[in-house]
Amino acid sequence: MAEKYKKRPFAYVWTAAGEQPKLEDAVAVGGFGYPAMVSINSRKMKYATLKGSFSADGVNEFLRELVYGRGSTAPVKGAELPKVAPTEAWDGQDGVLPVEDDIDLSDVELDDIVPDEAGKDEL
Repeated sequence: MAEKYKKRPFAYVWTAAGEQPKLEDAVAVGGFGYPAMVSINSRKMKYATLKGSFSADGVNEFLRELVYGRGSTAPVKGAELPKVAPTEAWDGQDGVLPVEDDIDLSDVELDDIVPDEAGKDEL
């Protein structure tokens, strides 16, 4: 996509989800799923969020709409871009899931639930 739009005044930045919480808050990204793509006009302090598919066709359509002025925009929260938070460089590897403790359910008894007066079981 960068090659296709190289004559346009676009610059590209990538960050891992959750690594730049102030930036995500300023452009209302986060909590709805990733990957997410946002275009920011730093001169006008407005942004547009990709709402379609995160695919070559979806990104192309998103950028084309912005180029022709048809994309919907919103103001950047606080009317300024937040400072970039320092982070560790990505090692290029997938993240490792945290190890979860096994829960011993052998001492849990579900048979001791007593029905109330109306004869209904309460959970």
